[in-house]
Amino acid sequence: MCSAKPKDLPLEPRCIYRSPDPDPEGLTLEPEAIPESTNPRVWELSKANGRFALSFYRQLALTKTPQSNIFLSPISISTAFAMTKLGACDQTLQQIMKVFEFDSIKEKTSDQVHFFFAKLICRLFRKKDESTELISANRLFGEKSLVFNETYQNISENVYGSVLQEDPEGARATINDWISNKTENRIQDTLPPGSLDSTTVLVLVNTIYFKGQWKNKFDSHNVFASDFHITQSLSCSVDMMFQETQFRYQFYPQDKVQVLEMPYSGDDITMVLILPSRDATLTQVVEENLDLTKLTKWLNGMKETNVALHVPRFRVEDSMSLREKLEAMGLTDLFSPEKASLPGQSLATDLVLTDLFPLQVTEEGSEAAAATGVVAVGRSINLNREVFLADRPFLLLIRESTINALLFIGRVVTPCSP
Repeated sequence: MCSAKPKDLPLEPRCIYRSPDPDPEGLTLEPEAIPESTNPRVWELSKANGRFALSFYRQLALTKTPQSNIFLSPISISTAFAMTKLGACDQTLQQIMKVFEFDSIKEKTSDQVHFFFAKLICRLFRKKDESTELISANRLFGEKSLVFNETYQNISENVYGSVLQEDPEGARATINDWISNKTENRIQDTLPPGSLDSTTVLVLVNTIYFKGQWKNKFDSHNVFASDFHITQSLSCSVDMMFQETQFRYQFYPQDKVQVLEMPYSGDDITMVLILPSRDATLTQVVEENLDLTKLTKWLNGMKETNVALHVPRFRVEDSMSLREKLEAMGLTDLFSPEKASLPGQSLATDLVLTDLFPLQVTEEGSEAAAATGVVAVGRSINLNREVFLADRPFLLLIRESTINALLFIGRVVTPCSP
């Protein structure tokens, strides 16, 4: 599939959607250079996923308390609904195309999105470094009476690696075990008791697992207790990690943010930290106004800089029901028995859309395995350095840096151990 051409994929969808505005205004301020060896439409799909990621994050933040952590995988959500789009028609298809920004891909029609998704998946999940693991797995669990178009099943399996299973009535444990296995037991009990019943006809499951070690690891001797300021009046104690070395970094005084990139081994996957100035809040300067254009400007403006980095050890996890957020973004017909246009029966409330996304950051990396050698870094004062002190709420992104594919996005407001 990774070397296939569009004609090799047997695309015969039930319906095709053609965007009336294939080149929406305001998405790009100036032409961008496409990364080397990148299909232009894969590049556009990556940007579409980025726009959806930031829109969904903003919608999610509106429903969270100010002191709540957030962490999710937007590309996992997009992949699940790209599978749904395979069988969608009419306004249901149109809403999926718009909400997930698939209609911003310039070439051709909705059926081509699956081919470009296949290329994107191949690009993201090819292994570049032995210490980095990035795994995605997809599966459809369908009730026995639900009849699926053969093309629907073929494309699901060929593009998304998804295989149709039967009997969701007794499948909760099976689905949970499958997710747990695919994520090395990091995600468990995704479907709580009672989430599947006799009315459930289809469950879409996409899971993504990432484990990486920092290119420049923190020295465990340079970890110290420090205050983390959740708000101006509330703080807690954290284990603050320190190192001084070269990072891609930039301070944007007009936007009141510092942006720093921490590469994992292999350099292709990185974590980006976005820290507001002390006289601003994360909500004010980031969450309310961040879009892909601004984020791209921040990322492209970073330069190799000597930085004294202070970042806390933390573990964040988040669970959510996707339905209400997606409905607020315009995906309404999919959940309506009267309006949904899908193969077989309407998904309606039968589509289980709750997931759990955990992240742990330590000296070694994210979800790090057994410790190996560390790079010791001295703490002598260097006047020609920048200071990045993450002792207040910040935004984080985990991305594939070449095409800026956002794998995870979140905010750390309360990193303190319970």
